[in-house]
Amino acid sequence: MKFNDLITKISVNIPIIKDSCDNQTEIIDIALIDGRQNSFQGNVLYFGYSSQLDSVGTPPCHCILVNDGNFLTDRIQNLAFVETSELFSAVNLARTLMKSSGGGLLYEELIKRANETRDLQAVVNTASILLGNSLLFSDVNFKILAHSTSIPVTDDLWKDNIRQGYCSYDFIQAVQQLKPIQQAGHTTDAIEVSCTESPHRKLSSKVFHNDMQVGFLLMIEGETPVTPVHMEMLEVVSHAISYTITHYFAYLFQTGTRYQQLLYELLIGAPPENIASCFPGLEFASKLIALSILPTRYLGERHLKDHIVSALKEVLPGSHVTYHEGKAAVLVPLSKNDDFHGEQLQELQNLVANEHLRIGVSNAFTHVESFAKYYHQAVSALNLGKRLNPENLIFYYIDYQFYDLLDHVEDQSQLGLFCHPALSMLRQYDRKNETCLYATLKVYLDSGCSIKLASEKLFVHRNSLVYRLGRISEISNVDLNDSYIRFMLRMSYLIDCYKGQAA
Repeated sequence: MKFNDLITKISVNIPIIKDSCDNQTEIIDIALIDGRQNSFQGNVLYFGYSSQLDSVGTPPCHCILVNDGNFLTDRIQNLAFVETSELFSAVNLARTLMKSSGGGLLYEELIKRANETRDLQAVVNTASILLGNSLLFSDVNFKILAHSTSIPVTDDLWKDNIRQGYCSYDFIQAVQQLKPIQQAGHTTDAIEVSCTESPHRKLSSKVFHNDMQVGFLLMIEGETPVTPVHMEMLEVVSHAISYTITHYFAYLFQTGTRYQQLLYELLIGAPPENIASCFPGLEFASKLIALSILPTRYLGERHLKDHIVSALKEVLPGSHVTYHEGKAAVLVPLSKNDDFHGEQLQELQNLVANEHLRIGVSNAFTHVESFAKYYHQAVSALNLGKRLNPENLIFYYIDYQFYDLLDHVEDQSQLGLFCHPALSMLRQYDRKNETCLYATLKVYLDSGCSIKLASEKLFVHRNSLVYRLGRISEISNVDLNDSYIRFMLRMSYLIDCYKGQAA
């Protein structure tokens, strides 16, 4: 509740004189000036005597005072005066008004924000400012759906969770062991969920949609100490988030299948050896692959879930989908081959082109417990493919395995040391003589060292290619008939490609 509104309501029953009203900060609590405060909170209304502020360096922003001293009250932004006999009556009435009306005004402001922006992040940011502390909203799987940026989260544990967009399996298990969590009822009542691993006090309130819990709000104490009023306000924020979900984000909380839950838990780190016992009765094909799907023209998660995934399941029947780090993570059964083929491949290519998608495809595997490991292959193929072959839309891990190995080299600047010196010699020779021996050798190696195939790709006569290969051997002093030399040269070209140096 803002100062002016509170003074107006108090003045109905108690004589009160408003002196100034220059600050529109939301007031979330009231307190008495006791002479021991070293500092004052910017969103608290203080009651007392002006003489109690004589020795104070920086006075409170909001005060209702009995004027009994020489303190220069013009230093107070929001100020009203009452008689001595009315001071404690004003305190009690203000407390009652804060409790009965404050939540309603807060709710109205958040609903207005929701209708204006249709944005969970905007609602959470507004609530964070009004509560004076950082705030985040997570679904029941501990995916972070929104977090305050106006008052950023400073708790190290939750900063890590926000950075990756979700909480790890081990983190979730630890949270679920907290007694307040285990004892919490099916209500929006705020509870304290502080833990020994963090110095910050925390309050949590469940969020419901259609009478089913879909997530929770977490307020993390910062510069504004937690008060009982925060618990009431957090419950109000929970109802405002429920309203926002119902009107604008219901699609985010469609009931998932047990298959989807299993895949998601594997991706966030659930122990593979324990997963089967947690999801009995689920059946999978004997051969599987994982896909990572990323829209290049992102039209929102609703479009991804309702349209793209639905179309994908028609092309790849029997697939199961979950969502992780902004991508669709897909488990696909394989019937005969270790790859897509024929009409199915054509349908997938059409879908990818028409819907502006890029897809990473893992190698085949046999046990669903390995899904997370192979899904990371699909993600690696997607990321490397976008960088190295941006003209393509489907990227197979088998084509990028060596590049993935290079990705894991700690000091990337040292990769050039592993290249065969022949490549550097050929590049220098080409620059000096305006030839193309570097590219010729690459095509020859890519063609399996076939004179016939390489000459066709280069559009030269086979005798011309033989001549060029002879010059390459002379210039770089390599024996192209040596299988180990061929391997080293091939590896060197892959390193050059990875570093963006391939001609």
